[in-house]
Amino acid sequence: MEEQLGFALHPQLRKLLERRNGVAEPEQGGGPVAGVFPAGGILPLGHRLLSTAEIPSAHEILVDVHEDHVVPYLADDEDDDLAGHLHRCVPFALPNDGGVAFVDHQPGPTYGYVFEMGIGSGDLDGTLWGPSLAAFAGAVTDALETGTPFLSYWPTTFAHSSGRTCIDWEIRS
Repeated sequence: MEEQLGFALHPQLRKLLERRNGVAEPEQGGGPVAGVFPAGGILPLGHRLLSTAEIPSAHEILVDVHEDHVVPYLADDEDDDLAGHLHRCVPFALPNDGGVAFVDHQPGPTYGYVFEMGIGSGDLDGTLWGPSLAAFAGAVTDALETGTPFLSYWPTTFAHSSGRTCIDWEIRS
């Protein structure tokens, strides 16, 4: 995968992928659990962890956005902006709405930071989700365990029609 990307993975992302390579796909074919949200749906905004097989194509989307929508309009003083180096960011989770959660791999002060970007809605500024993947995971875990917010996202649960309890995140100001 690193050969496809053209650079080495941040050590924390490498460790995540070694321990948890994506999430299970939703169960298919009827029965009481068919269509249940896949494991990993515990992340804000419905993001699910990508596998090493999925990351290169998700990365291509960031490269395309960078080349098609950023580079033509990029001023010299904006090359340090997040959008100015999307091609050096590695997605690790996607929701169903065109967003992406990724780890910044651009050498410099934001190397290893976790951001979420609503590319489908035209958001190229991104939202900082954590100064590292470990800090992000810790903050989400704390929110889930204590029922307190992660940024402006509050964890809630609901009963799925399958009878299973699922996690959702409400956005509150």
